[in-house]
Amino acid sequence: MKKTINQPSGEAILKSASIKNFGLFSDETLEFSPGINVLIGRNGCGKSHLLKLLYTLVKECGESPANGSVLDAEKLENRLARKLAGVFRPESDRIGRLVQRGTGRRSAEACARFNNGKSCSFKLSSLDKISEAKSDVGELQEAAFLPSREVLALFEGFIAAYQKRELSFDETFNDICVSLSAGQLRGPRNSMLDVLVKPLEEEIRGKVSLEGGRFYVTGDDGSIEAHLLSEGWRKLAALAQLIINGTLTRNGFLFWDEPEANLNPRMVVQLSETLLRLANQGIQVFVVSHDYLLTTRLSLASEYPNEIAENQRCPVKFFGLVRRGSDEKGASVTSGSKLADLSDNPILAEYAALYDYEGSLFEKSQPRA
Repeated sequence: MKKTINQPSGEAILKSASIKNFGLFSDETLEFSPGINVLIGRNGCGKSHLLKLLYTLVKECGESPANGSVLDAEKLENRLARKLAGVFRPESDRIGRLVQRGTGRRSAEACARFNNGKSCSFKLSSLDKISEAKSDVGELQEAAFLPSREVLALFEGFIAAYQKRELSFDETFNDICVSLSAGQLRGPRNSMLDVLVKPLEEEIRGKVSLEGGRFYVTGDDGSIEAHLLSEGWRKLAALAQLIINGTLTRNGFLFWDEPEANLNPRMVVQLSETLLRLANQGIQVFVVSHDYLLTTRLSLASEYPNEIAENQRCPVKFFGLVRRGSDEKGASVTSGSKLADLSDNPILAEYAALYDYEGSLFEKSQPRA
């Protein structure tokens, strides 16, 4: 049986991205899965930067008009400049600091290509100027970025405070709070919502609601303020809200930085199955992870697609980011459909080292002959 993904033909999903001199990336081209894309690597390898760059491209270029006039190009350049400054928060909004460091004036380039043959791209100079911004992508479905810190506990009053510049969070926090604030879809749930939301509601033991600017989870124990729940439940509740209010919909995009943070192993299993169901329903997923359980379960889903539930079958791809040697700047990227395909996997390496360490302690503990 073949791996399946419920995605209508003709809808735009991210097919590849080319990046030059942006952050740690000197010259990399990444080919993405239409399902789940997992970025792994040691700290400082550029995973979160890559995630934020992809989010910026999808979020801004997809909204640009497609008639190619000079005025439209200027608007796109301004939008990209503002978004890069808001998402990355460089010192004094100097987006030129995102260009890979070197002698003299330098420039970075980024280009996202979609499966319908459309693309968007821009150049960024070390003098903080966006140029040659182009996009013929047209309308894209919504893109949601979930930062590593959960947001339901922060939600109350966050948008107003952020707009008044009273908070130092980057713009991904404000974006996700705006998305969470959207009203839930009315009428009976369709089959897609049932498949995605029911398991989440069973795990958090209730349904999510927004009342008076505050989130609640209502179940057998009554109505409980979201910020009184465990962080793991709040993460799953936020995901349920994004599905119920239509932010995460077929042909949409989910970017999630370290979704496993502060989740117990049971919830990590639930999370892995949820991500697979989201991708199966046509949502393209990008995650950064350091977690052995999450990445291994996703790898097993890719290795044994015919043995898992049909509503969790989708293509999965892994990207290993590695810092180059001390004599070179930047990071390089390897990829594959399972963890074993990566030439450098720090997650597996540390678990193997732990096994060896336990063995050495056991040997030392044995009485000498």
